[in-house]
Amino acid sequence: MKALVIGLGISGRGAAKLLLKNGYDVIAVDQKPQEMEGVKVLPESAEIEEVDLTILSPGISKDHPQAKVREVIGEAELAMRMLKNRAIGITGTNGKTTLTLLLTHILKHAGIKARALGNVGTSIAEYACNPDPDELLVIELSSYQLETMTTRGFDYGIITNISPDHLDRYDSFDDYKKTKYRLRDLIKEGTIFDEDSYLQLTENERYWQIQCDYLLRAAWATSQKLGISWEIFLEGIKTFQRPPHRMERVRVLNGITFINDSKGTNTQAVLYGLSQLKGPVLLIAGGKGKGETFEKWKEPFQEKVRKVFAIGETAAELKEKLENVTVCNSLKEAVDEAYRASEKGETILLSPGAASFDQFQSYEERGKKFKEYVKKLKEKP
Repeated sequence: MKALVIGLGISGRGAAKLLLKNGYDVIAVDQKPQEMEGVKVLPESAEIEEVDLTILSPGISKDHPQAKVREVIGEAELAMRMLKNRAIGITGTNGKTTLTLLLTHILKHAGIKARALGNVGTSIAEYACNPDPDELLVIELSSYQLETMTTRGFDYGIITNISPDHLDRYDSFDDYKKTKYRLRDLIKEGTIFDEDSYLQLTENERYWQIQCDYLLRAAWATSQKLGISWEIFLEGIKTFQRPPHRMERVRVLNGITFINDSKGTNTQAVLYGLSQLKGPVLLIAGGKGKGETFEKWKEPFQEKVRKVFAIGETAAELKEKLENVTVCNSLKEAVDEAYRASEKGETILLSPGAASFDQFQSYEERGKKFKEYVKKLKEKP
């Protein structure tokens, strides 16, 4: 049996290892080919012999020119076909990484063996090479991974929210939404429920204590289903540390608070971030567009955002659609200009509402640079 892996990033390499372990001859193509033991690695444009199975790394479209041979699935589907663990699948436009790590933390605090997988670090396929059948898996799933998934491998599924995103990949918001909803068809058995209504009916008093945070609501509804007590749940959330680049407090200087939300890569994520802050806010936004319009920001910004500092490819559009916008040539310039314009009691928030790939390799690099620039700022005279 022969298999082709398209894309040799973290997930692609995990898929190649899993295929080798299961007796496949493995060929891989990548834009920047790097050697991998046991795998024939070729440039992306190479002629490929006929294979029995093609594996797409997350982010590789089903329309990729090499994905025309026999069965085509993603790395996540390959892994789920082989895993027998209990599993929780988590998807959504915003908050899925934080919820994956939060729920894993709560499970461990409750004495349950748990492991976070997917877009949070270890790929699902890498884990499937040497699984621990006693672990409850908490798996973050992107829409890209869900596109080719058919195995009913999840005991529970959580959709955090769905708002327009990745419209540069999907024909419409409806197509994107349908892809997210595929998670409902991957549950082993059981019913779909709305955690808001469910908690109000079963845990009304406790519901109102966490009502303001949709991630806590989802975490508590799932914890309750797994038999975790309210007391253990509260202890768990108190000791949880959010991952970096998600509403991360960087520094307070001259009474001005700097927040790094570089992971805010769509318009709804920015609005969610702003909802957690008291105004006034000086917002640094912009980057590589994803097919969304920034016009929806106009009304919500009036209450809280005093000024916008626009960067990247979408800077001109931000200037056109919003008021009080200063266009900056770089993230460093935006940080400097925002600090110069800020006053005591205000917040400078990096929440781009766009991808990073016009100026940075990733949202992580963008967030790290923001923190680096902020930490070099001096006290105002």
